[in-house]
Amino acid sequence: MKDNIRLLVTVGFMAVLTLTFSLATVSLLQLQFINASMEKLVEVTNMKTAAANDMRDAIRLRANSLKTMQLMDDIFERNTEHQRFISHAGKYRIAREKLVNLGLDEKEAAINTQLQQLTVASQPYSDNASELLMSDAAEEEISTVMEQAFKLQELILGKLEALVQLEQRNTQEALAASRGHYTSTRQLLFALTAITLLFSVLVARTVIKHVSAKNRQLAYQASHDPLTGLINRREFECRVERAIQNAKVQGATHALLYLDLDQFKIVNDSCGHAAGDELLQQLSQLLLGSVRHRDTLSRLGGDEFGMLFENCPLDKAIEIANNLIKAVEDFNFSWGETSFTLGISIGAVPIDRGTSDLASTMSAADSACYIAKESGRNRVQIAHMGDRRLQERHGEMQWVSRLNRALEENQFTLYFQPIMPCASKSGNGAHMEILVRLIEDDGSVIAPGTFLHAAEKYNMVSSIDRWVIEHTMQWLAETNTSDHRPVTVAINLSGQTISTPDMLKFIIDKKEETGISAEHIIFEITETAAIANITSATSFMLTLRGCGFRFSLDDFGSGLSSFTYLKKLPVDFLKIDGAFVRDILSDPIDYAMVRSINELGQLLGKETIAEFVETTELADELQRMGVNYAQGYAYARPQPLNNFTRNQTPRLVLISS
Repeated sequence: MKDNIRLLVTVGFMAVLTLTFSLATVSLLQLQFINASMEKLVEVTNMKTAAANDMRDAIRLRANSLKTMQLMDDIFERNTEHQRFISHAGKYRIAREKLVNLGLDEKEAAINTQLQQLTVASQPYSDNASELLMSDAAEEEISTVMEQAFKLQELILGKLEALVQLEQRNTQEALAASRGHYTSTRQLLFALTAITLLFSVLVARTVIKHVSAKNRQLAYQASHDPLTGLINRREFECRVERAIQNAKVQGATHALLYLDLDQFKIVNDSCGHAAGDELLQQLSQLLLGSVRHRDTLSRLGGDEFGMLFENCPLDKAIEIANNLIKAVEDFNFSWGETSFTLGISIGAVPIDRGTSDLASTMSAADSACYIAKESGRNRVQIAHMGDRRLQERHGEMQWVSRLNRALEENQFTLYFQPIMPCASKSGNGAHMEILVRLIEDDGSVIAPGTFLHAAEKYNMVSSIDRWVIEHTMQWLAETNTSDHRPVTVAINLSGQTISTPDMLKFIIDKKEETGISAEHIIFEITETAAIANITSATSFMLTLRGCGFRFSLDDFGSGLSSFTYLKKLPVDFLKIDGAFVRDILSDPIDYAMVRSINELGQLLGKETIAEFVETTELADELQRMGVNYAQGYAYARPQPLNNFTRNQTPRLVLISS
């Protein structure tokens, strides 16, 4: 009996032990299979996400190439950009094939089918637009085709965005399934430990440790960039979202930096992607040195990085950003025998109670980074000022809405300053320069020097020029019809205005609408603006001169190549830079400069205008020198154009010393 019990216990023990080993073995194999499947699924999903991002980037770059080609005047530069345009299409096809080869589920296949349909629909418009740009077709024809191409590309980008979001959801679902299987298996192992021997406990511990390691690895892969090891965009946006909620609930202050490398494309293009990857890895380690342990550094994609500084005021974040710029400036990247010096542009956004949501915060940071890059690169641009001191410090941003309101509510006004002939000229009528002023709500008059820089920086100066042109032509039509003495006006145009595609049509249409004679309008373009846009400026001038308008080259002499470009620019007047004019009585160099400019202008058949003429002695000397016209306080200060309307024919007399 005893032996039977021993045998039974032994058999039962062996059975339990066998069952335990069997269950443990099956559980371990199941866990390995599940983790292998989930790991493969996450890997495939990440690869699909990368392919979708590559497709989206290719479409964006293709659209940017079209816009760049439209702005280029040089046929060789445009041909180079056209090659890039073609290469982006190839990159899109490669990424799409990669996505398809990875296998598509029902939802992915549906989006892919829609993308193929949109691609087929947009291809003729994109190709037609590029061909029109390469053939110098009419602007209206190009604009029509490009508008349709951009609409279809926006639809493609929308579908690609939906595809990226779908892949991100698939990753989350894969992780959730992995965690669910892990939890159920761990419960099974815990149950086995209650009825098994120490060996079963050791087996269970081994299994749990193995599974936990695998899950940590999967979670790491889902939240980190595989190249640099930094937090990826998805995880970074989750942390920014938490920071926004924390700021709203607890009143904390955080800061977000959006970083974009300058000249990274040069490294990729000249040395290959391997060099670019190595650069990103080295730069990631450099940036990590500026991050506190509680802060977050993320690679957002490509050569863009994000930094989240928790419980950090904006001033401190700006200080860190400036240190980052200095560190990147000092950083030297070598690949083989080639060495590169890089820069970085940074957009900064404070996160406080007033921060609305993740999308607007990231968009503001991205826009600020773009402005920093557009403003000269290697600098910090604040997207939003969180307090009054910072608003005053960065008040230039406020001019955007102020100038828009001034245009909408007609809060600009016109001033004029006479341009007087140095010698007696009868029958030519009045000649004046038109100036613009901003009328504040309290009635104060703001000179353009206060807001012009902001208008140029945020591409609003051409809208202001349109306002000036329209109202000047209306005034001129009324004045020259009601007064027998004709008036000639000079209107200043910015470099942005002469590069605006539809500006020529606007000017010609306003001329026809008002019925004025083009010979009574002189457009003033600064020398630096004309030289910076020499091709478009020359084309702009020739077109309007064919309609009867005349041109004056303002601030002549201020550029480094004034005389070189003078023969190429079809201008009628040279306005000598006042920096030379004001001191000709005391500075022999300035005297020689003004005399040389005047003699050259006369030789080329152009009339000369001296500005900043502040004394009668200076006016007399200019007259003896042979300068045709003078303008300055010696004759009159700028005054409202309405004064001229009331007085009709102001008598401005120069009293010689």
